[in-house]
Amino acid sequence: MASEPRSALHRIFSNTGFLISSRIINALCSFAYVAWAVHALGLKTFGVLLLITTFVTLVSDMTHLQSWQTLLHYGTAAFEARDRRRFMPVLGYCIRSDMISAAIGLVGGVIVIALTGTHFLGWSDPVKRDASWMMLTVAFMNTGWSTGVIRLCNRFGLAALFDFGSTCVRTLGYLIGSLCHAPLEFFLFIWFLHQFALFALTSLGGLVLLRRHMGGDIRLVSSFLTPSETLGIWGFTLRVSVNQILDALFRQGGTLIIGAMLGARDVAIYRVTKQICDGLAKPAQMMIPSLYPEFVRFRDNQNWSELRHVARRLALVIFGFSALAVVVALFGGKAIVHLMLHDSFANEMPIILLMVFSALLEVCIIPLETLLTVMGRLAIILKYRLAVIALYFAILAGLMALCGVTGAALASVACSIMIFVICLVLAARWISPRHAARYGEA
Repeated sequence: MASEPRSALHRIFSNTGFLISSRIINALCSFAYVAWAVHALGLKTFGVLLLITTFVTLVSDMTHLQSWQTLLHYGTAAFEARDRRRFMPVLGYCIRSDMISAAIGLVGGVIVIALTGTHFLGWSDPVKRDASWMMLTVAFMNTGWSTGVIRLCNRFGLAALFDFGSTCVRTLGYLIGSLCHAPLEFFLFIWFLHQFALFALTSLGGLVLLRRHMGGDIRLVSSFLTPSETLGIWGFTLRVSVNQILDALFRQGGTLIIGAMLGARDVAIYRVTKQICDGLAKPAQMMIPSLYPEFVRFRDNQNWSELRHVARRLALVIFGFSALAVVVALFGGKAIVHLMLHDSFANEMPIILLMVFSALLEVCIIPLETLLTVMGRLAIILKYRLAVIALYFAILAGLMALCGVTGAALASVACSIMIFVICLVLAARWISPRHAARYGEA
């Protein structure tokens, strides 16, 4: 039994290594292409670019179902046994979920822009027009089924490669735009191409892996048209998707409110600073995609002691990354912000440190939420998260009125602290030996 946690840790760290390598390269590219876009557009117009892409991302996140989690949750055993009869209906359900949610997102986004773009978001008619055609991107942002297949095959290196390929499209496009002093519409089109490239690469990769593992005669079309009879699959998908919707509302919705209240320049400062701080915390966050299948294995085998061993080791790794991120923020945060924005703003260091702290708290939240999802406690997470996010928007509006962007950073930290404490309390029965003994899961 002792080899099982070592094996799980090896898979987690190996898969994380692929993702971190990709993210480091992507982060370096982002420092370049953000600086190029700011140089070509100016800080205010770059803020408009961020507002439009943030809205598109929010619509996609709020409408697409987390089908990759469904595929892993219900299809892992059948996939490993190469049982096409049980696996393919689950896969067909996931593909339908991706396509239906993409169509709903595209149409719904255009309607929301038409109804609320002027009065609620504060957008001019040209911005509304650009945002409307950019909603086409939502049709190519759902890669749930193919992402699930890649993770079932333990091919995280491919996911990193595909992510890097799409980043190259964005980096090259923004470089051309900067050299040619291209308008906003060009940079929006490059962002669309970046998302389409990721969709095409991931879908093709998932299909190739599926055919290799299950054989050539997978009958994908018939599986797509066959309803899934798996008990509870809709309920599970909706619960995990609602949790992601609330997370997207917290991340992206706050940005749109900041833009509506403070303007495009301040939203550019907030988003770029947040992007930098998320990048500092990203190495720790990159282990999260590899946690879900390992937690599922521990749950299925009832190996609670091994699960706690892995959780303790992961906590130490996250703590180490967190300490490094804080050091980098203290000594290099301002320089990185100046390189990307070509500008300075008030309270730079407090905002940077607050953003780093919020990002690190989110890193700690994700493995706890992953564990609670695997253990079937997602419904109670949703109730608490909904209450916290409602409170967050009230805090955000009040603090922004008092101290602008600094208030937005403070609100983000406050919300992250509340969610972290709630998840830690709920997960105590699986990660604390004392609580595990009480619940008979020692």
